[in-house]
Order: sequence, then structure tokens, then C-alpha cells
Amino acid sequence: MPIFISILTCPHCGRHTEAQKPTDACQHFRECPHCGTLLKPKPGDCCVFCSYGSVACPPQQRARMVGNEL
Repeated sequence: MPIFISILTCPHCGRHTEAQKPTDACQHFRECPHCGTLLKPKPGDCCVFCSYGSVACPPQQRARMVGNEL
């Protein structure tokens, strides 16, 4: 079962934010509430949660459960 809460770490200011992830989509952009930096996925990652989160996005979690990466 996918986990829908993740801790995002801003690559600019290093501060942490708890965030709820979309259940059925990848989130490509998210603004850091501390410094205003617009987070974007790193090359090769599908979303900001896969790049900066403590837990990957639900679609990626489901793909890993069945042995396929997106």
C-alpha cells in the first residue's frame, strides 16, 4: 500500500516540510514554504517527491511493488 505523506527537503535552504502527495499523479513543481524556491524534479526523476522526498510518489511506489520502475 502506498505511503501518501513525505518529508520534502528543500535543496536551496535545507529545511524540511511534511507534504501530502497526490494519490494518482506525479507532482512536477512545488514551492518551498520557507524560502520560496520552486522545486523541480532532478533529471531522471518523475516528480519532486522522488527527487527531494523521504518517500517516492505513489505511482513510483506501486511500480516498485510489482517490479517495474517508471
